[in-house]
Amino acid sequence: MLNAIYKLGKLYLEKEGLNEFEVLLDNKNIGAVLSIDLIEDDFGNFSYDKVSQEDYDTHKKMLYLYKKGSSRGANISPSSLITGIEKTFNSKFLKWFENNQKNNEYFKKCYDFFEDNKDNIISDLNEVYESIDVGKSNVLLTLKIFKNNQYSYLGDIDLFKESFIETSFEKFYKKGSKEIKGESCCFLCDEHKTVYGLVASALGFAFSTPEKLGNVPGNHILNQWKLLPICADCALYLAAGKNFIEKYLSFKEFGLSYYVIPTFLFDSKEGFNKLYSILKSFEKDETQNSKDEIAIENKLFRLVKKIDDIVEFKFLFYESSNSAFNILAYVESVIPSWLNKLYDAQYEISDFDFFNESNLKNIFGNKHTGNVIDLINNNEKFYKCSENDWFKKILRDFTFSFSKKIYIDLVVDVISNKKLDYKFLMNRVMDKIRSNWRNNEGYALKISVLKSLMLLVLMFKLNLIKGVESMDIDGEFSLESLLNSPDKKASFLLGALTKRLLNVQYRELGSNPFYNKLWGLSLDQKKIKKLYPMVINKLREYNIAYLELEENISKNLINSESNWKLNRDETSYFFVLGFTMPYFEKNNKKEDDLNE
Repeated sequence: MLNAIYKLGKLYLEKEGLNEFEVLLDNKNIGAVLSIDLIEDDFGNFSYDKVSQEDYDTHKKMLYLYKKGSSRGANISPSSLITGIEKTFNSKFLKWFENNQKNNEYFKKCYDFFEDNKDNIISDLNEVYESIDVGKSNVLLTLKIFKNNQYSYLGDIDLFKESFIETSFEKFYKKGSKEIKGESCCFLCDEHKTVYGLVASALGFAFSTPEKLGNVPGNHILNQWKLLPICADCALYLAAGKNFIEKYLSFKEFGLSYYVIPTFLFDSKEGFNKLYSILKSFEKDETQNSKDEIAIENKLFRLVKKIDDIVEFKFLFYESSNSAFNILAYVESVIPSWLNKLYDAQYEISDFDFFNESNLKNIFGNKHTGNVIDLINNNEKFYKCSENDWFKKILRDFTFSFSKKIYIDLVVDVISNKKLDYKFLMNRVMDKIRSNWRNNEGYALKISVLKSLMLLVLMFKLNLIKGVESMDIDGEFSLESLLNSPDKKASFLLGALTKRLLNVQYRELGSNPFYNKLWGLSLDQKKIKKLYPMVINKLREYNIAYLELEENISKNLINSESNWKLNRDETSYFFVLGFTMPYFEKNNKKEDDLNE
């Protein structure tokens, strides 16, 4: 993974024509720059000139030398984003000189001058700051010094530049007062030079903690550099690679944050140029359609549609809070053709007649509009999905509350083209459905059943299910293709018959007392056989019979008597499938059927 990010960083810097040190800088939506302008005479004495203002110029990043530091302390250089003139001047700008005055006489003279003249400077800063309008953009406070008939920015002055680079590199080797570095061959470029031990962890790519015993040679943190030695140049290329990924290939969807890291199989430069060109075109589209959230989140889908298998993708799932960056999962070698197949299958299934408006009207009533994706999004505040990328959303609904790790593991398995355990998946599905059932959430129950059905169809279609006989889904989906054994048919048909009984009870009594006799939807073969005569007898009390349906249940119960393969979750699932999905007898429809 590190090698892929390192190579990506080199290609990115070359393509953009960037200096490798530019990756150390921050550039956070800055619209204007306020500069405190000083005059330095030939004897090194300062006098105050003015506060000047200019539009922010990205080509001057190396001159401004802006990089955020501690939220409570100074930045890496005097340059600071203004959050309030007096506060920023004192706690960021002046604080930097106070912290560094002991390191250099020049910085001490600057500190003394600013301390003596701060009231006048702050007054001028306020006056200029109030006169500019940059909308929602940030304003940067920096310093220029006039000497030898020209103004010099911080990046023009060697003392500031050297201090900036040295301080920026400290995170790669310094932990408290300890310096974790040595002389060795760099892990990435294989050249013998000074190497640092904290580069990977500083960039958020560490899989171990150096403080833990057994993770580093000799069980001493000072030996961490021996485990993963990376030189200064390669650290910058790694940082550039991470910047590229965060800018173009960083995703947040369905409660997941992840990077997609490309590796090129043949000509790296040609592959990168093609990838770069596609991503830049997306960047323009996203600026024009900034309110279209689904279009932006579909960037990976659009990318794999335009790029072939000259590239592989690595997926890195993570969570971050404050300064912590934790890697949750990592997936190697995912090719675009598999992702294309995954996307295409989702689109095809969402377009099946069974999941479209006409059939949903049979389930939810004639007032319903839209397909299953519309149904999901209309009942979801945060995690909207599209017709070509809904599997993560549905997996989340059935597994996230049970275990975030298992949810991520299942997503990783699908992306990696690995099979999911059918019984475990069915258990998670039924846990959600039983919750809907217990809470008498009829509408939510139907949605859960539809989502589970879509997910199962997808898993079967892509051959991603293990632990059960595979089901061939080629072309349109129908319930008949799923009900491919007598035990499934018996459970499904009894669910349909039970629903008819509850409808009759509600019409006659205004309630469904039989609902409480279904064992909380925890059914097996024994309970199905017991339930069948109970439903028949109760229907007869209302002088109602569904002869064809009852006959089909009897036939399938007999045929499955000695060959019942469904466990408790599966039996319950096919029962609730029949209970919620529309089922119509072919002949002898009675008025009671039509009144449902």
